[in-house]
Amino acid sequence: MNIKEKISIDINVQISLIDEAINNAHKHIKKFHIPKQKGGYRVICQPSAKLKTIQYWVIRNICNYLPVDKAAYAYRDGVSILDNAFFHTQNKYFLKIDLKDFFPSISFDDFIKIVRNWHKKNQPIWELDRNSESILKKVCFDDKGFLPIGYPSSPSISNIVMYPVDLVIKKEIEEGKYGKMLYTRYADDLIFSTDKKGVCRKFLKELHRIIEDTKSPKIKINENKTNICSSSAGSAIVTGLRIANDGHITIHKKQKDHIRLLLSLYKKGILKNDDYSSYKKGILKNDDYSSLLGYLAYVRYVDSAFYSKIQHKFFKEIDSIKKSI
Repeated sequence: MNIKEKISIDINVQISLIDEAINNAHKHIKKFHIPKQKGGYRVICQPSAKLKTIQYWVIRNICNYLPVDKAAYAYRDGVSILDNAFFHTQNKYFLKIDLKDFFPSISFDDFIKIVRNWHKKNQPIWELDRNSESILKKVCFDDKGFLPIGYPSSPSISNIVMYPVDLVIKKEIEEGKYGKMLYTRYADDLIFSTDKKGVCRKFLKELHRIIEDTKSPKIKINENKTNICSSSAGSAIVTGLRIANDGHITIHKKQKDHIRLLLSLYKKGILKNDDYSSYKKGILKNDDYSSLLGYLAYVRYVDSAFYSKIQHKFFKEIDSIKKSI
């Protein structure tokens, strides 16, 4: 059975519609340009609904059967940024690395060789011939054969392709020469923590060698986002969460101040869901009320101690906001 027949049966769609989605895979794409904080922009690709359906089939029938290392905390069910930060709370010294142009650095060749090995070993009922490989390439990669940002299948593929790299990194730190070093990866953010002072810079040199020796995928370190810090200095921020000196997880002081400000404005009657007069005067952004709702839900999840403090001070306001939802 060829892969199109299998997809057709599984999603209960005629092969002609599948052919149409595949043939137009690179035509019916909406692209959005999102500005980056430090200049430039990130291109987000939104595939057609038909193409998304096939991508979800790839996730369920291929990606979910391929290995992903436990160090990968992004795009996995049951784990979150809180789990990622909590894993490092026992250590005080941190090295944070960002990979440059992460998704676009992952190619179809990186992915398909893993699929070939899996297919040969497990022998699913559909064939992995040249035509099948061509279909997977059109469905999950851009017209140049690289992984787009915005495809539903891209996160899963990135974790799969990074599996061998995660293993090499873990093997390097398990010998103990960098102390009790821990490693997690949240998409393109690599976080290392240790109990041994002064070894992060030494390990960084070794990490450069590992990345340079990695042939698949051809990833690069973003030197501008490399950071060595410590929880004792108050600068240990892991995927947006701050690890305090005593090991507890909280949010950044600027975020706390912003939440208090929004609650104060709400208390004064300035910040309302339907009060646009203050928006027109430039006092507030037109999404600040929605932001407050999101902040409250977020902080209740990641920092219950701070949530209790603001709830004690702004009990009536938070209760009113809850009732308005």
